[in-house]
Amino acid sequence: MAKISIFGGKGMIGAEIAKLFERCGNEVDIIGRDYDGHELGDIIVLAVKFPDLAPLVETHGTHFAGKIVIDIANPISFANLDSLLVPQGTSSAEIVAEKLPNSQVVKGFNINFSDSLASCQVKGNPASLLFASDSEEAKQRIFTALANSGAKLVDVGKLQKARLLENAGLLLINLAVSGQIQRDGGLVIL
Repeated sequence: MAKISIFGGKGMIGAEIAKLFERCGNEVDIIGRDYDGHELGDIIVLAVKFPDLAPLVETHGTHFAGKIVIDIANPISFANLDSLLVPQGTSSAEIVAEKLPNSQVVKGFNINFSDSLASCQVKGNPASLLFASDSEEAKQRIFTALANSGAKLVDVGKLQKARLLENAGLLLINLAVSGQIQRDGGLVIL
């Protein structure tokens, strides 16, 4: 059992991630905008929108030292849904890792919709939860915490692969906006 702290755990995706970790037997601490500095869990999920990510890390990042930090943000320009809001050749997760050198940063959950997280299914198949990190230990601890989820847990490699995950997030959100997939849809690796 792990203790999971979720910033933004009151939003649709954050709430489903909290429920998922709870169903798998973990202790979950949901933190809204009123974080009081109490002791955080070993795994921290940053389930906030991309524009809120940098201020959160800057304000509370000292509390993340020695922790596994999961960035779920999709840095998407919602003005046109055509591009990412990070410079080419990097990712939201890599920027977070630069700001949190004493944390083990992981990219994950950014390609999953709320309904597929709730059921850990996509159209009758196990949902694929993809994670990228330079820390093998961090990925394994997350996989252990989610072992009973029923989802397919996929290690996509080093944190640099977050660039691909964020582009996949952009594609899936475009498909959802155009009505080609619903919140119970998504990417499945068989």
